[in-house]
Amino acid sequence: MTDVFEHSLSRLLEYCRTEEWAGYDPYDALNSPLAHAPLLNNRFSRTALTQLVKRSPVNLRPLLGIRKGLNPKGLALAARALILIADRAGESLPGDLSARGNPQRDRVSSDLQFLMNRLSTLRHADSEDACWGYNFDWQSRAFFAPRGTPNAVCTVFAAHACLDWYERTGSEAVLNMATGACSFLLNRLNRSSDAAGECFSYTPLDHSKVHNVNLLVAELLARAAVVTGNDEYRDVARRSVEYTLSKQRSDGSWPYGEAASQSWIDSFHTGFIVVSLRNLIEYLRRDEWSEAFNEAYRFYESRFFLADGTPGYYHDRSNPHDIHSAAQGVVTFVEMADLMPKARERASRVLRWAIENLQDPRGFFYFQNHRLYTIKISYMRWAQTWMLYALSLFLSRSRIPEDV
Repeated sequence: MTDVFEHSLSRLLEYCRTEEWAGYDPYDALNSPLAHAPLLNNRFSRTALTQLVKRSPVNLRPLLGIRKGLNPKGLALAARALILIADRAGESLPGDLSARGNPQRDRVSSDLQFLMNRLSTLRHADSEDACWGYNFDWQSRAFFAPRGTPNAVCTVFAAHACLDWYERTGSEAVLNMATGACSFLLNRLNRSSDAAGECFSYTPLDHSKVHNVNLLVAELLARAAVVTGNDEYRDVARRSVEYTLSKQRSDGSWPYGEAASQSWIDSFHTGFIVVSLRNLIEYLRRDEWSEAFNEAYRFYESRFFLADGTPGYYHDRSNPHDIHSAAQGVVTFVEMADLMPKARERASRVLRWAIENLQDPRGFFYFQNHRLYTIKISYMRWAQTWMLYALSLFLSRSRIPEDV
């Protein structure tokens, strides 16, 4: 089975290189010139256009004038994946991002330098701190964020890529980007407080209380605290975890967010929470959170995956089967492999399902499988870089079971 996963990774990596890491996104509909027409430039129309383009089994983007683009979160995921690939290949990373090696001999390192340099140039230009946003206007259920608005999720993933690089090279310039991201999170995001703790907003423009976002921010701050010794990072991370833990339901789950319009429970956001919580327990040495973590993992493991590895999107229905849910499933189970029985085997089964059902012969992965049809559109951030990271993480860890 290992050869199948290696071959899948090789084909996917070559596809991403051919596309120069640019692509469409499920939520890029508002990059269409049509979205800015006076009669359509309102919340209802923006939401309707976004959902139409996202849900269509036919790619409407060329007709709507939407072009492929570079997404900072996608670049960060790709960089993290390639760092793992470089580790396995024994390739060393240069301490200076501008350094150049032999591109034929060190192709992965060359790819990494491109990704990290582009990530650096895509930082929000008007912010003193390092922060990143999506490459499209975005209308959520709660608020509207113009293209490039810095947000917690893009910034967290970019900062993790920087810390991955720093841990292997000691580059102070890259560490400064990561700590600059922490400054953005601490000083520019809004925070809601109650008796239990604090919750970070998604962007500086909103006051949403979204649990996976809150723990993603807390996880980065805690990781950065381990690297830098910064006590403020550690203390704020602890308060954020305590807020989200206070909202955990009796079955171990969380709704996406605390607003009435955010009551759904989905697979990949729950996976984010499980992984972040596991790492936060380790970074902050908080064993008292282990019971909540175990309950969250049991919910995730039992409610989102069939025995053969088929991933569900929501906790209470089967369809659709989404590539992001599959990729995060692999990541989550790999990260649990040293703690939970059968977790690595579960990762292997999810990975095999994704390859058999959603990987195109050209190397990329499809978006979603529905009961009667499959959306075969290629999305760089949502599908390709997530699967690149999932495959790379799976193959980078210890012995892979061959009996599945």
